[in-house]
Amino acid sequence: MGKHSRRKPSYLPKVAAGAAPLALLLAGPGTALATQTDPAIPLPLDHQREGTLERGVGFSSEGDTSVLRGFLTSTERNVYSKDLGDAKVVADVRRSVSETVETRDGVTARPDKVGALAAAKTSEAAVQGQRETVKLDRYGSVVSGNETQLERTGARLTEAALDPRTGAPTLVSEDSRGLRAAEGTYHAVRPLPGVGVINETQQHTGGELGRALRLDGGFSGVLGGALEAGRSSGHGVDVGDFAAIGATSAQHGVGRFKGVLPVDAGSGLGYGQEHAFGGTIGPGTGLVTTGQDADLAQNGAGLTGSGSNRISGELGIGEVASARGSTTTSLRGVLPTADPAQAGRVTQSGTLDLTLLGQPSHTGFTAGALPLELKRS
Repeated sequence: MGKHSRRKPSYLPKVAAGAAPLALLLAGPGTALATQTDPAIPLPLDHQREGTLERGVGFSSEGDTSVLRGFLTSTERNVYSKDLGDAKVVADVRRSVSETVETRDGVTARPDKVGALAAAKTSEAAVQGQRETVKLDRYGSVVSGNETQLERTGARLTEAALDPRTGAPTLVSEDSRGLRAAEGTYHAVRPLPGVGVINETQQHTGGELGRALRLDGGFSGVLGGALEAGRSSGHGVDVGDFAAIGATSAQHGVGRFKGVLPVDAGSGLGYGQEHAFGGTIGPGTGLVTTGQDADLAQNGAGLTGSGSNRISGELGIGEVASARGSTTTSLRGVLPTADPAQAGRVTQSGTLDLTLLGQPSHTGFTAGALPLELKRS
């Protein structure tokens, strides 16, 4: 376990190895760097590097099971900077890798059970990001960056046992794998201190697959999996102490399936999204959020669906007055069904909170249809 930091001169070809777009733009073709003689771009660069390495392992006992846990984490950060007159260019490159492992092994010897267990869980993740900044003393700064993440998980379990009283054997075997990847970007332009425009985006996708088998006088098995993807974005405008406005949005979708041997199977789809818009202007603040989600599941001949729509908002003027309200509409149903009330049920709810000169008041309601149901909340 340790941490080190050192400062040394470096050259633009090493920045190219770190894939810093702004530095490459300023430097030109890599083949010309070795013979750079233009006094307008003085060399070398200022280079700061630091990193950490952490690792650990531990043993413990939980009943008749021995547990081993271990981890390893490595991080590295390289900062390249250069003053070019009134401008300063900074490239910040970061990388990290981590891994965790947990294993369980045990032997059970009891009057009702004799058996052995072996299980393991693993997780591996890698992250790489970089951010480039150009600062102009009289005109503010421009920042651009991105980050990439990759994560892999796995788990397995095997257990064999025997009941001495009946002689019945039991065998359980489970295995699962997962993978996730994400990519994000960041951009900011600040022409003056406290004033700027900021944009962020992120996309991710992932999936998992698992299976389980069991033998205990009969046979049963499960095979299931899911695939998920989503995106999000944020945009903001900052005008210092006078005003700030921002908006965010996010969407995600998932598909899943599950089969239970020998006769049952199911699948499903899900989708959701959220949006928000708000800001401050002087003493006034406001925020509006909306969200929608839907889920459809099939199990044998049955079909189950649900969905909702949510809207909320709030408005305030300093400590003088504020208002906050929300409404939610939800729908769920089961097909086929002999009960008409279960074929489609709608619920509507809402709240309103007002505060005037520190005096609060609250109203709320919930209404249901098929059958109709109304109550205060």
